[in-house]
Amino acid sequence: MTNASYKQFCPVAMAAEILCTRWTVVVLREMLCGSTRFNDLRRGIPRMSPALLSQRLKELESAGVIARKGARGEAGEYH
Repeated sequence: MTNASYKQFCPVAMAAEILCTRWTVVVLREMLCGSTRFNDLRRGIPRMSPALLSQRLKELESAGVIARKGARGEAGEYH
């Protein structure tokens, strides 16, 4: 999500606010294809920078779209 969050009450508007940022749908597509680890996702989206991938994963996790299994600082999986 961007810094300027609109805090919509409409479910469609809320979903669009989360999913319409650049690369987010591509990250979710890669996860649907079976990639669960950061490096697998990174290899599946070679033109996306690792920093941006990390940011998008954190945004999706904080929005409740995905969950991360594993302790912080350790290799984890995203579901």
